[in-house]
Amino acid sequence: MKNARRRIQMLLLMLIMISLVAAGCSKANDKVEPSSVSVDSTIAPTVEPAKATEAPAPTTAKLDPYKIVLVMPGTNPKDQDLVMAEVNKILTEKINATLEIQGIDWSAWGDKTNLMFASSQAFDLIFSAGWFGYTKDVGKGNYLAIDDLVNQYGQDFLKTIDPAVVSAAKVNGKLYAMVANKEFAADKGLTLRKDIVDKYKFDLTKIKDLADMEPLFKIVKDNEKGMTPFYNNGGSSPSASILDYGYYDILGDGPGELLRTGEGLKVINKIEDPKYMEYAKLMNKWMKLGYVNKDAATLQDLGKALGAGKAFATTGSYKPGSALENSRSQATELVEVQLATPFTSTTDATSALIAVSRTSKNPERAMMFMNLLYNDKNLMNLIVNGIEGKHYVVKSGEIIDYPTGLDSATTGYPNGKNWMIGNLPLIHVWANEDPNKWQAYIDYNKSAEKSRALGFTFNAEPVKNEIAAASNVEKEFKNVIVSGSVDPEEFIPKYLAKLKTAGLDKIIAEKQKQLDEWAKTK
Repeated sequence: MKNARRRIQMLLLMLIMISLVAAGCSKANDKVEPSSVSVDSTIAPTVEPAKATEAPAPTTAKLDPYKIVLVMPGTNPKDQDLVMAEVNKILTEKINATLEIQGIDWSAWGDKTNLMFASSQAFDLIFSAGWFGYTKDVGKGNYLAIDDLVNQYGQDFLKTIDPAVVSAAKVNGKLYAMVANKEFAADKGLTLRKDIVDKYKFDLTKIKDLADMEPLFKIVKDNEKGMTPFYNNGGSSPSASILDYGYYDILGDGPGELLRTGEGLKVINKIEDPKYMEYAKLMNKWMKLGYVNKDAATLQDLGKALGAGKAFATTGSYKPGSALENSRSQATELVEVQLATPFTSTTDATSALIAVSRTSKNPERAMMFMNLLYNDKNLMNLIVNGIEGKHYVVKSGEIIDYPTGLDSATTGYPNGKNWMIGNLPLIHVWANEDPNKWQAYIDYNKSAEKSRALGFTFNAEPVKNEIAAASNVEKEFKNVIVSGSVDPEEFIPKYLAKLKTAGLDKIIAEKQKQLDEWAKTK
C-alpha cells in the first residue's frame, strides 16, 4: 500500500513537470505577428526587389491619430481641400493619419524653407532634388537618415526603385530621401508653339544647335506682334539649362562640373569653358535684337507664356510624352527640338526626392505614408490627378481626360505633381498622351547615356561656407549673364574673379578629392 501511494505521488509529480515544460514550449512558439498595413498592389515592380528585412507596420487600431505635413513647391490649387478630404479617408483607414500639403511658391522656396528649418518648425516631409540643394540640406542636418525607416516601413519603395538609383540618393553611404519613380535621364532643347511652326513652315530637322534658331526668331519678331520669340528667365536660359544638363554632369552643389564627353574624371569650372561664353554671347546678341524678353534676368516664373501667346519658344526638359504633357498644361499644341541626347547622372537620377525633416514628430508614420505612394493606385491618382468625376473622367481602361467644359486652365486641380512624388506609373495616362507612356519611360531610361560619375554624391559639408559665398556671387552675376542682359566678355571675368575670392578653387579641389576617392571603390 505504501509503495502504491509512492508510485502515485511520483506519477503526479511527473505529470506536473510535463505540463510545465509543455507550457514553456507553447510560450516560446507563440509569436504574435502584427498585421501589416493594407496595400493596393496593382502594378508589378519595375526592378527586382532589394534585399531588406520585412517588418510590417502596426494595424491602425494600435496607432494614435497623426497629421502628416508635406511641404511642396508650387502654390496649392483651388480644390486642394476637396482632394485632401478624399486622400485622408484612405490614410485614416490604412495608417490612422491625415495629410496636409503646404505649398510654397517656387520663387519663395529658399527663403521660406530656410526659415522653417532655422526655427525648427515641425513638419514631416519635404520635396528636394539633386539640382535643388539636396546635398546642401543633408550637410546642414536638415534631413534624417532613413535607411532603417525604409527597411522597416518602405518595402514597396525598395521593390519599385532600381537599387542603383536608390544608391544615387545616398550621401556618405546613408539614404536621406526617397526617389520618385519616373525618368532618370535629362534631355534638353526647345519647346515651340506648333501653330507658328506650321504657319511659317519652319523645318525643325535643320536645327542642330541653339544658333540655328536665329532665322526663326527673326521671322517671329518681324511678323508676330506682341509675341516674344524666345522667352526665358535665369534658370531656364540655355546657359543654365541646355549647357548644365546637355554638356556637363554638375556633380551636386556648388561650382565644379564633369564634361559629358571624353574620358577621365577631371572636375572643371564650366564658367571657364568656351561653350559657356559662346552661349552667353549669343543670348546677349538676341537680347539686343529683341528676340529675348527684357525682364529675363528678374523673371521668376515662365508661367503660361506659350499658351497665352506671349512666347514662341522656351527651353525645356524632356522625357517620353513631355510635348503632350506641356501642350495640355499650356492649353496649346507644342513641339520640341532636341539639342542634347538623354543623359543619366546622379543629379538626373535624383531629380525628384522626398526627404524626412529632422523636425518630424513621427518619422515612422511619415514613412508609412510614403510607402503607400509606391503601391496604392487610388492614393497616387488622388494626389496627382484629383477626384474622378470632378477633375478627370475615365475614358477607357487607364486613359483619362478632363470632364466636359474643363481643361488644364479651368480645372480646380491642375496635375502639377505629375513628376514630383511616388510611383508615377501607378497614375492614369491622359487622353492626349502615349497610351504606352510608362513602357516608353523604361525604354528611355535604358537608352540614356550614363555619366562616368553616376552614383557619386558630393558631400558639401567640408566646403559649405565657400559654397554659400559662391552662391551669393552667383545671385549677383548668373542671371544677368545667362539671360543676355549684359556683355559677357565684360561680366564673365568679373564673375570668375569673385568666385575665386569666394573659394571656387577650394570647392573644385574638394569635389575632385571626393570623386577620386569614390572612383577607387568602383
